[in-house]
Amino acid sequence: MARGRPKGDEPTCVLAVRVPAALRDALDRYLDALETRIGLKASRNEIIRHALRQFLEAAQHDGQLRPPQRIHES
Repeated sequence: MARGRPKGDEPTCVLAVRVPAALRDALDRYLDALETRIGLKASRNEIIRHALRQFLEAAQHDGQLRPPQRIHES
């Protein structure tokens, strides 16, 4: 994955998303693992964009949009 803001002709916008601190911490641990185990340096934004794209493509592939599952904090 390329680092930084996506470059290209496709217009972009900024979305402000509030997430629980526990979810942010889990994302940071995942990013640390990617860098440590695989050597891939990625940002939170890159991973979030990738996850959202995968989710929407999977929902479209199924032919229907499914309501998202709730994430429960312990």
